Amino acid sequence: MPRREPKLYLSFDDGPHPEHTPPLLELLRLHGAKATFFLVGSQVEKYPQIVQQIVDEGHAIGNHSMTHPRLPQLSARDQLADIARADAVMARFNGRRRQMFRPPNGRATVTTIVNSVVKRQPLVLWSIDSMDYQLDAEQVAARLEKLTVRGGDIVLFHDDGGAALGALSRLLPRWSGSGLRFAPL
Repeated sequence: MPRREPKLYLSFDDGPHPEHTPPLLELLRLHGAKATFFLVGSQVEKYPQIVQQIVDEGHAIGNHSMTHPRLPQLSARDQLADIARADAVMARFNGRRRQMFRPPNGRATVTTIVNSVVKRQPLVLWSIDSMDYQLDAEQVAARLEKLTVRGGDIVLFHDDGGAALGALSRLLPRWSGSGLRFAPL
């Protein structure tokens, strides 16, 4: 992403989650922040109302697979089928036949890379990992405060746990105060 602009790209994987995603959306709304949610298709089917809220509030959605498999352990055919199923489920919400794709655990395979090029389906990773899947909210905030977060960075969070919400409650005002703005990918 362009580094000249003061835009920070917050991204959230593994949702939607009924307990954690709505409060996260409220926090983003309070700070005028937009983000990108890389959703798991099976979760989208369970919680379509949360997905609709994400889209209605101006956030972007992306494909994080249908079942969150370990892609390298699947055949090429099964990888592509999983991605296609999730694309179809998410198309109902934004009308796009192909969604941005973020592979589970950030593990792109030859199949997903070739698919990205052939189908012109953006494959999106991140430049900063919050580690919110291993650390509590205070540790995440402290870790990210020590890093140099700049415009153009894509920060990975997860909305299937509470650490992102707690950390961002502290970080959003700080980042906004430094001139960063929050945009969807």
